This record gives sequence, structure tokens and C-alpha cells, in this order.
Amino acid sequence: MTSERATQEAGRGSELAVPAQSWISISRTATIQLCLAAILLLAFALRVAVYLQDSKPFSFSGLVAVQAEMARNIVDHGKWFVVNQKAASFLNNQENARHHLIDPEEFDFSRFDRHGSFEPQVHQMPGVSVILAGFWWATGHHSYAAIQWLQLLLDAGMVLLIYWIARKLRAAPWAALLASLLYAVWPGAILVAKRPTLDTWAGFFVIVSVAIFLYARERVTKLWPLVVLGLVTGFGIYFRPFILFLPILLALVATPSGGWRRRFTWMAVPTIVALVILTPWTVRNYYEFHAFIPTRTGLGEAALEGLGKVKNDTGVRNYVQRNKPGLNAHSPQADSFLLKTLWHAIVADPVRYFETVGRRARVLLPSLLAILLWRRRRTEALILVATAVAVILPFLPIGGDVRFFLPAAFAYFILGAIALETLVLRRRRAPSVAGSEAPGAAVP
Repeated sequence: MTSERATQEAGRGSELAVPAQSWISISRTATIQLCLAAILLLAFALRVAVYLQDSKPFSFSGLVAVQAEMARNIVDHGKWFVVNQKAASFLNNQENARHHLIDPEEFDFSRFDRHGSFEPQVHQMPGVSVILAGFWWATGHHSYAAIQWLQLLLDAGMVLLIYWIARKLRAAPWAALLASLLYAVWPGAILVAKRPTLDTWAGFFVIVSVAIFLYARERVTKLWPLVVLGLVTGFGIYFRPFILFLPILLALVATPSGGWRRRFTWMAVPTIVALVILTPWTVRNYYEFHAFIPTRTGLGEAALEGLGKVKNDTGVRNYVQRNKPGLNAHSPQADSFLLKTLWHAIVADPVRYFETVGRRARVLLPSLLAILLWRRRRTEALILVATAVAVILPFLPIGGDVRFFLPAAFAYFILGAIALETLVLRRRRAPSVAGSEAPGAAVP
């Protein structure tokens, strides 16, 4: 009887313990949610503050002017991906004179449209121009404000996705929150978020692509997540062509077990879907320029700028005009000439070129943090390193502009947070191990 009563009391005790454990779990979840909400608000507040302080940033305004000119011709003339060079130069000159970004609606371009010519554009990918055209068609105002506010919202929202990615990579909640916080306060993201440029959107597509890949890893037998990854990658190419390498590298290092057949499938499916999305642009380029241009020109220009042979776009124009009078500096023919010039420069002084590339490669050094995770979290480390390599490596032979490397930063934040977590866990284990080996320690 006594035994039966003790069993009943123990049962009541366990029933009482369940709500307490559940309450602790709920409390912990609520704390994490509150921290995430605070980080999200902080990220958005910082970006809005910087935007309001300077809503018309001058940096890279020349690149923005080309996207704006394409968008204007889509909305005003129904002509897709063409540039009236006189109108684009006028807008760029006005921005240089005033030293800030200028909304195209401030000027009347009709005189340029009457006397200028519409030239097909292939020097930049057209992603931002399509978004601008959508906003301008819907609002009737040729202003950058709408896309800038969208970018501020998207970039602030990335902190949530970074937390989710870190947790999927088995980071502790505090480490995942730390990675999100680092991105929230990182000046590189805060300053770039307000610029209506291709580089701003490149970061979004990289983060989303990594998240979809991790989602696919949890659904090994499903093909549709890989198709979605291919769609996101395909649209991302219209902002940053080299994003095509990201799903390939991720699949190479982190495809779930299943042999090389599954690995090949995970590499091929997103790539094929992405190339299908890219095909209309490539066909258009062949039709307009009678040359196979999968994405864009401009690699020769960027590489010569990286070597210091020319300083900027104006320097490129002057260089082309001196050597090839009458040739459009942004044409495929000019790009071929600049690539040949680059090759001759490398052959003439290969040591200088490879020293330059080596100095740029220093941005890959944070990947060495993966050594701390190699024993217990090798796959997680490889995913983050592969992300950084896919973003950075294609640009090392071309140029050292920091904007090329910015989309890799979130991977370093997560890698650093998980490495810190690993060090903390090792330090916690050390005293217990030492205690168990001390003289007179109890033997289990």
C-alpha cells in the first residue's frame, strides 16, 4: 500500500513537472523572439538613419545612371534594355557636378530622345532597371525612393534569415543571435543598403540561395527545392552573374549522403534551371551584337582598373578613344580589345599581376576559422567557406573593389559566431576533464 501511494505521488510530481518544463521552454522561445525583434528593429533603425542622413548617395551614381536610363526607356518608350548615351551622360555629369544622386524626374530628357539614339546595353546586367521600371510605371514618378525603401526593408529582414541559417548549421541560439547582430550593425550593409545598385541586390540573392540550399538538405528526396534554388539563382544572375557558381559549390561540398549520382543531380538541377532563366538575355545579346555574350561585357575594364592601368570609367573611355578612335567604350568590341590589353599586361609582368591577385585573396583569410570546426562541424564549416569562395574567388583575377566581396560577409559572421561557440564549449569541458583526472576523483 505504501509503495502504491508513493507511486501515485511520484506520478503527481511528474505531472506537475511537465508544465514547469514547458514554461521554461516557452520562456526561452519568447526571449529569443524578443532578441530577434530587437535586432530587427535595430537593423532597420540604423539603415533608415543613414538613409535619411544622405538619401542621395553619390557613390557609384554612374552605375545607377545606366540602370535609370534603361528603366526610363522601358517606361517612357517601351524599349527594353537600351540606353540613350547622351541622356545617360547628361544625368551622370549633373550628378558629378552636384556630387549626389539625382532622380531622373528632375530633368526633361525629350531633347535627348529626339536627337539621340537608343543603343542596346550589355555593359551591366539589367536587374535593377526592371525593378525601377516597375515602381516608375506604378507610381508615375521617376524617383529612387521606392526602391531604396524596399532595399532598407529587405536588408534589415536579412537578420532573420541569417539567424535561421545559423540555427540550421547547428549554432546555439546565442551564437545565431550574435551573427544576426553583427550583420545588423555592420557598416558595409548599412551604407550599401540605400544604394539602388546591382551590388546591393547581390547580397540578398546570396543569402536567400544559401537558405534554400539548407532547406533542400532537410528534404533529400524532394526535387522541387532544388528547382526553387535554380529559379532564385537564375534571377540572381541578372544582378550578379557569378552567383551561378554558388549552388554548384554548395552541392559539391554538402550534398546529403547518396554518392556521386545525387551530388551530380544537386549540382545539375539548379544550374540547368538558372541557365534556362538566363537564356532570353543571352539570346537577346546574340541578336543585338552577333556574338555569344552569356551575361555581360566589362570584365576587361574592371581588370584593367584593378591593375591600375586605368582609374575609372572616364579613364577607360579615354584609353579606348586613344587606341581605337570612334569605338564605343562599352561595346563588346571594346571589351575584347581591353581583354587583349589585359592579357598583354599579364604576359609582360606576370609577377605584378599575381602579387595583386594574392593581395586580394586576403579577404578569404576569415575562412581559416573553419579549422576550429573541422573536427565536429565539418559540413557546416564547408557550407560557409564554399559560400565565401563562390562569392569572392571569381572576382580575384578581375578586381579588388570591396563591393565585389560584400555578399560574403554574412557567411563570415556565422562562421565566427559558431567558432566562438566552439571555443566556449571547449573551455567549459576543460575543467570537468581536469577534475575527473585529479587524484582521489570518484570512479563511476
